[in-house]
Amino acid sequence: MRKKKIPITAIICLTLIIGCTKKSYDANDNHTMGTFLRAIEVDGETREFIIHVPNSYDTLKSVPLMLNFHGWTMTSEDQMEISDMRSLANSEQFILVYPQGTRFQLSTHWNVGSWTTGSNANDLGFTEALIQQISTNYNIDEERIYACGYSNGGFFSYELACQLSHKIAAIGSVAGNMSTKTVNNCTPSHPTPVITISGTMDDETIYDGSESDGYISHSSTIDFWITYNNVDTIPIITNLPNTNTADGDSVVLYQYLNGTNNIEIEHYKVIDGGHDWPGTFGNMDINANSVIWDFVSQFDINGKI
Repeated sequence: MRKKKIPITAIICLTLIIGCTKKSYDANDNHTMGTFLRAIEVDGETREFIIHVPNSYDTLKSVPLMLNFHGWTMTSEDQMEISDMRSLANSEQFILVYPQGTRFQLSTHWNVGSWTTGSNANDLGFTEALIQQISTNYNIDEERIYACGYSNGGFFSYELACQLSHKIAAIGSVAGNMSTKTVNNCTPSHPTPVITISGTMDDETIYDGSESDGYISHSSTIDFWITYNNVDTIPIITNLPNTNTADGDSVVLYQYLNGTNNIEIEHYKVIDGGHDWPGTFGNMDINANSVIWDFVSQFDINGKI
């Protein structure tokens, strides 16, 4: 968990990734489609984020918001490279945001307890302020605000479901379990759809929780949400087609249905999979971007749409 493991030899120049020639913090530019770097002040600190506005955004029509959080040591640009949802945002009509974490022990992070214990980053306050600013500047459907993330960002998605539940309709977590801090302080205000994608051979976020750095196993994470959401305890299990045998792993889908407000839980168990973002690196039988959006978009903050 203390290092990133992404097979990317170089990060594309910032001007090419976000389509601007300099850092621009103009939060009032709310009619321009494209990808921009912006910032807000939270607790006297400048907090940055990348925002993508779909190419046919209509100010008269409310649209969902997806927050996509990077992993430990990573940047928002890194996360946009491994989880580039911009074409999906264009076709499905949602606003996409990649927030930037602050440094702790010289590494960028999200404050979830566990190995980040001792951090004083107000990441919950940053996220809430970020949602507020975007909702002010854009026509956001405030019942359809979603969060997902990779590794430390996946851990933080659970933290948001627990502590910012009044804003977050559904979450997705890739290569992330729940920290003990998150579990012990989890007070959601509504049943929450959860989709997870995790590899059984992940050597950074250990699937079974052994040798963990202050977090629970993935099965215990799923059990927590099974109980909270009152879904069926016996899942529908589907062995997904192993369309790419070269990746060395396969995927089994577990679906827990019939929860309160028709809430569901989905778990994509990547057998022999590692600390990966499927569809970009690691498993290539599924595309994490698509399966996350296809799942969360079925729900708003009141339950299944």
